[in-house]
Amino acid sequence: MRPIEKGDSPYMEIASYQEAFPYLERRLGNYCSFCEMRVNNALAVEHKESKNSGGALTKWENLLLSCTYRNSRKGEKVKKGQGWRWLWPDEHNTFLAFSYEGAVPKINEEYLQRIGEEALNRAKALFEDLALDYRPCGKGKGIAGKKKDKRWERRFEALSVAEHAKQDWDMLKDTEFRERQLHNIENLAKGYGFFSIWMMVFREEPEIKKSLIQIFPGTAGNCFDEEAIPVRRPESILGL
Repeated sequence: MRPIEKGDSPYMEIASYQEAFPYLERRLGNYCSFCEMRVNNALAVEHKESKNSGGALTKWENLLLSCTYRNSRKGEKVKKGQGWRWLWPDEHNTFLAFSYEGAVPKINEEYLQRIGEEALNRAKALFEDLALDYRPCGKGKGIAGKKKDKRWERRFEALSVAEHAKQDWDMLKDTEFRERQLHNIENLAKGYGFFSIWMMVFREEPEIKKSLIQIFPGTAGNCFDEEAIPVRRPESILGL
C-alpha cells in the first residue's frame, strides 16, 4: 500500500468536507488511498474515523481519498476515537506492511511479527475490513452483489501491463530508446494506478522505482532510501 504525505492543512476552515476534495486530489492524485486503484470518476473524500460516529467532519488529519468499493466496505468500522485500529497510509509506511503475490495483495506477516503484535493486528484489521484481497469465486448468498467490486479486475490488468512494460524495458534499457521507454512506463503506471504492483514488477530496477515514487503525487519519499528500498517512517510509533 502506497505510503502518502498529505502535508499541512491547506485551509483554515471549510464548511463541508467535500470542499477538501480538490486539495486532496492535488496532493495525492486520483488514486484510492487504500487499494491504490486509479479512479477517474466518483473518487470520494473518506473519513478515517467515521463521520457518522462523530469523527471530525472537515479536519484535514481525518481525511483521505477512496474508491466507492472501499468506501462501502468500511462503513463505520472505525468509529470516533478508534483510529488506532488500522494502519494508515498517511501515518505509517504501509508499503512495509503489505505486499503482493501476483496481483493479489497480502499481509507481510513475517515482517510485522518482528515489529510487534500491535502492528500486525492493525494490518489485519485494515486488510480484512476492506477485503483488500477480494476475488469473486463460487456461488452463494451475497456473491452477486460482491461481484460489483472490480478492484480485482483492475489489479490483474495493471499487473499484465506492468509485466509487458518490464519486458520492453529489459530489451530497450541499454539502447537509445531507454529514456523513451522510461517515460512510457511512467505514463502507464500513472494511468493504471496500483503503485505497489509496479514497484513489485520493477523490484530489481532502482531507477524505475525512484521514478515511480516521484511521479505518483503525494508518495511519502521518506519511506524509501536512496535506492528506493522501503524504510521505517520517521514519525511512526509502530516501526512502520
